[in-house]
Amino acid sequence: MRDEVRRAEAPVVTVADPLRWASTSVAPEQAARALGDKPYISMAVSAAMVLTSPLAYVAASALRLAALAEMVRKPAPEPEPLCENRLPTYSVLVPLYREADVLPDLARAMLALDYPADRLEVLVLLEEGDAETIEAARVHMAQALFRVVVVPDGSPRTKPRACNYGLAICRGELVTIFDGEDVPDPDQLRRVAAVTASDPGLAVVQCRLFCDHAEGGGLVERLWALDYQVLFGSILPALSRAGLPFLIGGTSNHLRRDVLLSVGGWDAHNVTEDADLAVRLARAGWRSRFVDSGTGEEAPTTAGAWVRQRSRWLKGFLVTALVYGRRPLRLARDLGLRSFLALYAQLVGTLAGATAYPLGVAVLIAGVDPWSPLSWLLVGGMGTSGLLALASTLRRSRTPGVGPWLVGALPVYWLLLSAAMALAVLEMPRRATKWRKTQHGVARRPNGGPFGRHKETG
Repeated sequence: MRDEVRRAEAPVVTVADPLRWASTSVAPEQAARALGDKPYISMAVSAAMVLTSPLAYVAASALRLAALAEMVRKPAPEPEPLCENRLPTYSVLVPLYREADVLPDLARAMLALDYPADRLEVLVLLEEGDAETIEAARVHMAQALFRVVVVPDGSPRTKPRACNYGLAICRGELVTIFDGEDVPDPDQLRRVAAVTASDPGLAVVQCRLFCDHAEGGGLVERLWALDYQVLFGSILPALSRAGLPFLIGGTSNHLRRDVLLSVGGWDAHNVTEDADLAVRLARAGWRSRFVDSGTGEEAPTTAGAWVRQRSRWLKGFLVTALVYGRRPLRLARDLGLRSFLALYAQLVGTLAGATAYPLGVAVLIAGVDPWSPLSWLLVGGMGTSGLLALASTLRRSRTPGVGPWLVGALPVYWLLLSAAMALAVLEMPRRATKWRKTQHGVARRPNGGPFGRHKETG
């Protein structure tokens, strides 16, 4: 039986040197920075992932079928909202780099949050050398709600390092991250606060991310929106309902600050710090939950931008799999079999799926027996992916602009995904911490900016 006391009471952690801690917060045995010390272990883990990829592929397909079943069930009820005097203090971390243009809309979105001003702070985390964004922040973030924090220069220059610095100096009992282009529902913090208060073993609440400009956008934007609709509309709710851990997103995840400090914050050397954190939280015995409160995001508008963004995510998945694959039996013991298989399906299953499409095309070209196990494996994986995508486009709650016809364009998505996977693998040996920044403020969003979504939807 899991230790409920350990989950409910995180140890008290104080940070004496925020700058140093920001880069080295995670213990070496769970940190990406230690991968280079023993490259032969990484090679062995890579070989093991290749050998077990068929199992991961099957596990990912089974997860999609479970998500299909979840779509016909009613959402789980949420607890009653907390009264004003019971609301916890909240810190919002907004890491920015060379994003001066998004600051006016960002300020409006943060000021629209429905939360008591005396219990809310927004830390705008800026890099020391980014003079343009620093100056713009001082102009647009003059209200008492905002704290403009300049993160001293250091290595690696990554989003998780900046967030760690903010975590060390913030004051909230709950902490969340928003990107510069995000537009969360105004009541999101209140809803999460109520859910967190109802479960002392809960460490993280993930809210729904969606593309708010798919309607009228190009094919790349619509496919990105479809991908998010499947993930946040079906897969994560299914895992949450089953009480299984899931890989959280890079934004709109809300965490208990004491728990986050106790597990070492984010890994500054992992470019998919959200996936890594999800594994560490589950390993420490903490629970995760999905709440259907929306946050509008900006999708890449070109295939090149999409590939660069997705290659960073897949590279982080590779790093995370290598870090925790060094002691798989110990990880399985810490997590428990069900949780281990759930994370394995999401992590290694995603990597296996990203490499499967070229293999499937090669199989068709080579004329392999359609009744062979390999053919069934590939058809099953692509079939469950297409079926789940189709079902998600038929829901009343689907994203505007994401219709059933998009399922026919999934081969384009799979091709781009394979290109991103190839780029991730090529960068791994020498550029594992390279952060491919996604440019924001490019897409044509409602009413010319992200804040326009609230004007349209009321």
